[in-house]
Formats: sequence, structure tokens, C-alpha cells
Amino acid sequence: MAKGDGSIQQLGRNKWRVSVSFGKDPVTGKYRRATQVVNGTKAEAKKVRDGMVRDHENGLRVDAAKVTFGEFARQWQQAKEASGAVCKQRSDLERRNVREMCAIVGELPIGEITPTVLEDLYARIRAGREAKLGRPISNRTMREVHATMRQIMKKAVNYDLILRNPCDRVETPKAEDPGRRSLSVSEGRSLLSALDDAESAAYGRLRAKEARQCEWKATEGRGKILGVKDISSVLAVRLALATGMRRGEVFGTAWGAVDLRTRELRVSQSLTVDGDLKAPKTRAGVRTIALDVTTARRLARWKEEQADYLSMLGLDQTDETPIFCSNVGGWFDLHNFETWWRRFRKENGFDGLKFHELRHTQATQLLAQGVDVKTVQTRMGHSNASLTLNWYAHAIPQNDRQAADMLGELFADGGEKEEKPRLRMVKTA
Repeated sequence: MAKGDGSIQQLGRNKWRVSVSFGKDPVTGKYRRATQVVNGTKAEAKKVRDGMVRDHENGLRVDAAKVTFGEFARQWQQAKEASGAVCKQRSDLERRNVREMCAIVGELPIGEITPTVLEDLYARIRAGREAKLGRPISNRTMREVHATMRQIMKKAVNYDLILRNPCDRVETPKAEDPGRRSLSVSEGRSLLSALDDAESAAYGRLRAKEARQCEWKATEGRGKILGVKDISSVLAVRLALATGMRRGEVFGTAWGAVDLRTRELRVSQSLTVDGDLKAPKTRAGVRTIALDVTTARRLARWKEEQADYLSMLGLDQTDETPIFCSNVGGWFDLHNFETWWRRFRKENGFDGLKFHELRHTQATQLLAQGVDVKTVQTRMGHSNASLTLNWYAHAIPQNDRQAADMLGELFADGGEKEEKPRLRMVKTA
């Protein structure tokens, strides 16, 4: 078998041994070879073989000899990042997890990572983070650590470095109740009223500033227009409440994705905290959402105003122009938005309201008003309806009372009706 080639040997019906050779290790001088038994079709075995070769080409060392956990974990991380399969935020999280793991068990041979070692590892990582932060950390954080370790050890199983994944015998930290809050109808109305006032005030401040700029004859060669991002912030919250879109989806929307005549918005990308645009994780995330009349009218007004302000900066408003832009006409810095959002919440009696809870509000209220699950699923961008129900169909007190009253009336009506006489069967000779 030549270096880099792979062989597939049939062991039985729908059972294959995949072997890949990578020549001599320049450090140890030992031949490197990986094998794996595949249960399935030959086509599936070929996919496994090709994946092993691809991982090696991405920098993942495949060595059946004992290697340390630290060596293998870092190579796993580098290979995953080289593949481009994860976003920067996820990559940063996994890099941190790997760094902390390696600091504790990095020198251990990977075959010595047992369930007991893992339990001690998790306890030490938790204690270390809590000491650094000065507060308890969530189980969700530890679930992320466990998920990273599980992926690393799964890859080690695939390459026959270990026989089975020790993570399978460690209890996964329980997920906490996320405490999904949603606004009531009256709270939603109060928020919209506050947004109306904030939008009007933002337009007023911007126009007053521009009037002063004209008086001072300071309109030439400008690099930014102060106040544009304030209007963008208000309208972004309005759109989130009206559609249930995620924060990144809201701020990742350009004018070309909106048809104000038909009142439809196409979701096809999301803005990350690092300022990058990324596609939705699933096909269901790409969707078209209907807009209500008021939201469409507010956006239409802003489109006209924004075009005028951008022209003062020497910019043309195009289909690629962000709807919610910065003071220089570019994509919004989400850190700046969070600063505005905290101030807005505090000033208007919504202190502690998370942006994502506007999404919860949309879904919960739609279901409460009897909108079918399929429609809610589509608006949320969920891959299936069960996910929508699991996340958002939590108990709504008034619905529970209505259900009880309806059932009581149903049975009561049935009980008041006169019972029809039963027919007696007469035997004939």
C-alpha cells in the first residue's frame, strides 16, 4: 500500500476493514498507519477512507502508537479549524476548552483518559473558572467542555487509538432551564409605545444636528453622520419583535432582502459579533417572513431618510446596503448596539429584557393566539415543528383555563341531553 493510499478489505457481509498508510514519522521513525472497521456498504467504507485521508491532509496526525492527549487534542483542533467547518466564535470556545484540558491532562497518554479522569478533569475546570470569575458557572458551560472532549475522543476511537469513548460512561452535566421569558400582550404594547417615542426622538435629534451642521457650513467632507445608528437601533428592535428574527439575522439584513410592496423579508445571512456575515446553520434558517403594515411603513420611511444621509457621505444606497447601519453607513457593531440596548431597557422599564426574548415573545404569542405550529416553525426558521413546540409551547395560564372551561362545557352539554331509549332486541322463533 503506497503512502497516502487506502485499502478496503471485506471481512464479511457489509463489514469492511479500511486501512490508510502515511509513511514513516519523521520524528519517531515509525510507520504510521490507521485502520478502522466499517459496518455498512462498500461505498460507506470508501467515504470513511476518504475522510481519514482528508483529515491527515488537514494536519491531523494519524498514529496507532500511543500519543499524549495534548498532542492529539491540539492536532484535532488544528484540523477542525483548517476544514472551515466551524465559525470563529465556536472555534474560540473549543480552543479555550482544549487549552484548559491540556493544562491538566495533556501529558497523559490518550489511552489513560478514563471516566474517572474525566470526572476529575471537569471538576478542576469548573473550580478553576469559578475561582477566576468569582461566581458559579452554568452547567451549560460544562456541557460545552464535555461536548468538546467527546468529539476529540470520538476521533481517537475512529483511528483505533482507543477502543471506546470514555465520555459515553460519564454523566453529561444537566442542562438548566433556560428560563425563557416572553412579554405579555400588555408588555408588548408598552414596548412598542416606547419604541415609537424613541424613534420619533431619534429622528428629531438627527435633524437638529443636521440643521446645526448646515448653519456651521460643516457638511463637506464628512466621514460619518451622528444619530444614524440610533434610528437603526430602534428599528432593529421593532423588526425583531415583529418577526422573531435572531439578533444576527436582523442586523445581517440588507435592503435587497426586503420587498416593501409585498411586505416580505428574506432571511439568508446573519451578522456575527466579529462583524462577519455567515449563512444560516440549516436550510430551514433561509426563509421568507411576512411583515405587518406598520413595520413595513416604518422601514419604507427609513429607507428614504437613510438614502439622503448616505448621499451626504458620498455613498449610494444599494441592495447590499445594511438596513440597520452604523454612522458611517456600514454594518453595525453589535457591541455598540448592546450598549444602546442596555440604556434603552433601563430608561423604559424593561431592565433585564434580553434581545432574544423578543423572539420568544413572537413564538409564544403566536401559539397563544391559535396560529398553527407549521407557520410558527417557518417564521422561527426551525428545522421541524417538534423543535418549535419543545422550545415555545410552554404553559400559558389563560390557555390552560380556557382548555379546562371548554372541556367542562363539552361534558356538561352532553350530560344535559336526554338519553335516547335503547332498542330492545326481540328474538324470533
